[in-house]
Amino acid sequence: MFNTIKDKMVKKTSFNLKFSTTTLLLIENFIYWVTLGITTVSFSSFFVTDLYHDKDIPAASKFFGICETLYYLTQLFGNSFFSVFSDRYGRKTSLVLILFASSLDWFILSNATTPVIILISRMMHGFSDSSSQVLGSYLSDLVAKEEFSKKMGLVHGCGGAGMVFGLIMAFILTNSEFTNQNMFLIASILTFIDGVFVSLLIPESKRENLATKFEWKKINPTESFKYIFKKPKYKPLIPILFLNTLGGTCCLVILQFYLKLKFQISDTNIYYLLFQGSIFQIASMGYLLKLSIKKRGNKKTLTDALIAQFILNLCCIFANKAWMFFLIIPLIYHLVSFTIIQSFFQSIVDDKELDTLFGSLSLSANLVNMISKYIYPLIFSYSTKNYFFPEAPFILALVFSIMNIYYSLQIKEEDFFSKKNEKNIVEL
Repeated sequence: MFNTIKDKMVKKTSFNLKFSTTTLLLIENFIYWVTLGITTVSFSSFFVTDLYHDKDIPAASKFFGICETLYYLTQLFGNSFFSVFSDRYGRKTSLVLILFASSLDWFILSNATTPVIILISRMMHGFSDSSSQVLGSYLSDLVAKEEFSKKMGLVHGCGGAGMVFGLIMAFILTNSEFTNQNMFLIASILTFIDGVFVSLLIPESKRENLATKFEWKKINPTESFKYIFKKPKYKPLIPILFLNTLGGTCCLVILQFYLKLKFQISDTNIYYLLFQGSIFQIASMGYLLKLSIKKRGNKKTLTDALIAQFILNLCCIFANKAWMFFLIIPLIYHLVSFTIIQSFFQSIVDDKELDTLFGSLSLSANLVNMISKYIYPLIFSYSTKNYFFPEAPFILALVFSIMNIYYSLQIKEEDFFSKKNEKNIVEL
């Protein structure tokens, strides 16, 4: 009887520890996304206002594209490095290092006055920006496998709430005449506080399962990238994986420069636009995803999201100042597509290979982001300077969206999802 009571107490203590740690991780993620909300518009505005003094928006977008390309290039190696680092030295150690490095990056950017310093700062930030990946590994150590997706849903929800709070703060601060570099300094301070929060309050997870040595070979991103090409069943998904990023990235990269150039939209109004989008995302993303899969199935839901991506690019081409705020509806809905693509990949992979799969998908998305975030600003700059045709990148993205819809229609859903699997996904 004594042993039974003891076992129950141990289980209860273990549950409370996992619950409290998970809650603390959600708070950490909320704080991290607040900093992203604060700097979302300030970062692109920094290039237009501080570097080019509102005189050459196409050139500002071109340099912005170069910085973002270097960011994703270094992130290819950073994700792999911190994945191996956290396996060897622990999730907490890795997360603290990432947050302090990000704080330093924002601090450097808050004092940057030359293009070289800005480039170095973005490369540093790209290498160290792996908190979401480490956070996922942290949660996988703490919760049962069948609960993992639900917990990650909470993580994304907290991230969205943090983004909204950050946008509200930014909206207030820009009206109080805070400069872009002031915003970066605030982001640096918040990220530093986030790092202190993790180091003092969050315990390490599964220290007994740490790797015995640092495996340098696993840092090579090409090995992880090759993984998705090895399974024949993944073949119809590969074009969609790449085209989805190519079709959707254009708006995320160019939209702020495009609105400033075509409509002379202020930073405050752009913050308001993104604030509306974030609220809509939190209120409807989970509902849209769950309802669509339940009523229409994964394949049709994916096609719906890709059609929304097509409409988004079309709306940008024919944007009108009177109704431009309606852009946010297809912008949010098309974000569903990557979640569905991930579900297709995940449905036929062995549980032991899930980490490898997610790493491969992340690397693939980063690789295409790296390419598209250079190409789209370059096209925008060239077409605007020479022909004053800023819509050119959206036309290219429109072509990618059409190709993507075509490939999504070729998928055979029964090759990936059984009735049982579909039920499990709906329940999440």
